[in-house]
Amino acid sequence: MSGFEELHLEPAVGAALESFGYAAGDAAVRDQAPTAARGHNLALTCPPSARYAVPALAGLVSTMAREHRPGLVLAPAAALTEWSAVLLPLCEAAGIPFLASDLPVRATRLLREGRLRLLLTTPDTALTLRQRSVLKLEEIGHLVLAWPELYENEEALAALMQDLPQESQRILIPVAPRAAHPLAERYVRRAHVTGPLQASTPTSTAVRGAVVPLSQRSSALASLIETEDPARLVVWCVDARSAADARASLPASGDTMSVVSGDTPTADLIVAWDLPTPARLAELREKGEVVLLVPPHALSYTATLATRLTPVRIHGSVDAARDRTTRNRAAIEELVRHGGLDAELLMLDPLFERHDPATIAAATYRLWQAMPAAAPAATTETGAARREGGSVARVWIGVGRKDGAGPNDIMAALTREAGVAAGAIGRIEIREMFSLVEVPAAEAEEIARNIAGKTVRRRTVNARVDRGGSGEKTGSRAAGPRTRRPAH
Repeated sequence: MSGFEELHLEPAVGAALESFGYAAGDAAVRDQAPTAARGHNLALTCPPSARYAVPALAGLVSTMAREHRPGLVLAPAAALTEWSAVLLPLCEAAGIPFLASDLPVRATRLLREGRLRLLLTTPDTALTLRQRSVLKLEEIGHLVLAWPELYENEEALAALMQDLPQESQRILIPVAPRAAHPLAERYVRRAHVTGPLQASTPTSTAVRGAVVPLSQRSSALASLIETEDPARLVVWCVDARSAADARASLPASGDTMSVVSGDTPTADLIVAWDLPTPARLAELREKGEVVLLVPPHALSYTATLATRLTPVRIHGSVDAARDRTTRNRAAIEELVRHGGLDAELLMLDPLFERHDPATIAAATYRLWQAMPAAAPAATTETGAARREGGSVARVWIGVGRKDGAGPNDIMAALTREAGVAAGAIGRIEIREMFSLVEVPAAEAEEIARNIAGKTVRRRTVNARVDRGGSGEKTGSRAAGPRTRRPAH
């Protein structure tokens, strides 16, 4: 922690900053942290990744630890997880109660009880909390506007800013930094402007890349390694904590694959797990072929990195659909090869006299696809239980699309948190309010008990065996497996 105190950082916050891989002498730390730690306004010009704002946020948390005034961080709903990942370690180090949520229920209770010092949420949720009189904007001492260009409701932001005290500290972190950002003129006057993009220029060549949501980087990296098959791979990350995440995503170990967060060794393929600055990209390109993993919100930023982004093939939904079609075709061919279709041919014989056989085959295929439980292709996709002829049950888990959950989150929770073997997990269906997972019927009760109480996407989930009546209600958590559909 040597040197962090002279930058006005609290010792515990300095230690947390070190865990990200920063040192007191780093240019980013010396440019961002002291200004934020003194409570001054700040505007960051950095790539659209929350990782680049860690030094500034460390300064913010340090000044909050000394002044005891509450803070508010506003971010787009889809980015709350990313910003929470950098704020939570800093707040925990400083002992500052922190909550990240785009729903008002828990925040309402914690604010009423006086147990919340820093809230990360969306402008819409913050406005709801203000209207409930639990978020007292006149008491807010620190405000961060993270990626305001992506806010869904500009009116909500304007309404919130009306009640914010003029003396409150304001930090602006835009998606697309530019010399005179309109929000800086409106809300963050006399801000100290700093960041690695102030003097950057785009390169003059094309860069290979794949547009990948942050939640899918792990699977994209594995697919990229399989597709490219480099003899020597390096994954570059912006800080040490991000490198730990990337390292856990590598599909194999050994000296042919490495993860770095600083200088990069020479390699056949260098995957930028995080968005690099133009200067860093130039360094990476000198060491080998570079592929960027670009979050959708950062597509405009790639124009500052290169003149053109050349797409890289990543195994995705189109490939998955093609694979399913290939498996279905193989299943049909297998039935034809083995014969024994006399009964089916007799049933279809009258239709052959009136319609082209190919059209009848297409119509029959559509009917087959509408009944996935009976389809051989579906059997292939639903895990070990069906492949071995065992019965299958579904487990209802109380987290869904509204919580930002995807199949990878459910799979990770089942295998890592609940100890379920990957081969026992079948089809995962993500609904708006909940998810359904196919598992062997004999293990369903135990799996439901093991996953209940575990955390998925920062939410402690309920789980139970689905009895065949899972429903979905708009605007509320579904009643789950005990809700029965009306008879028709």
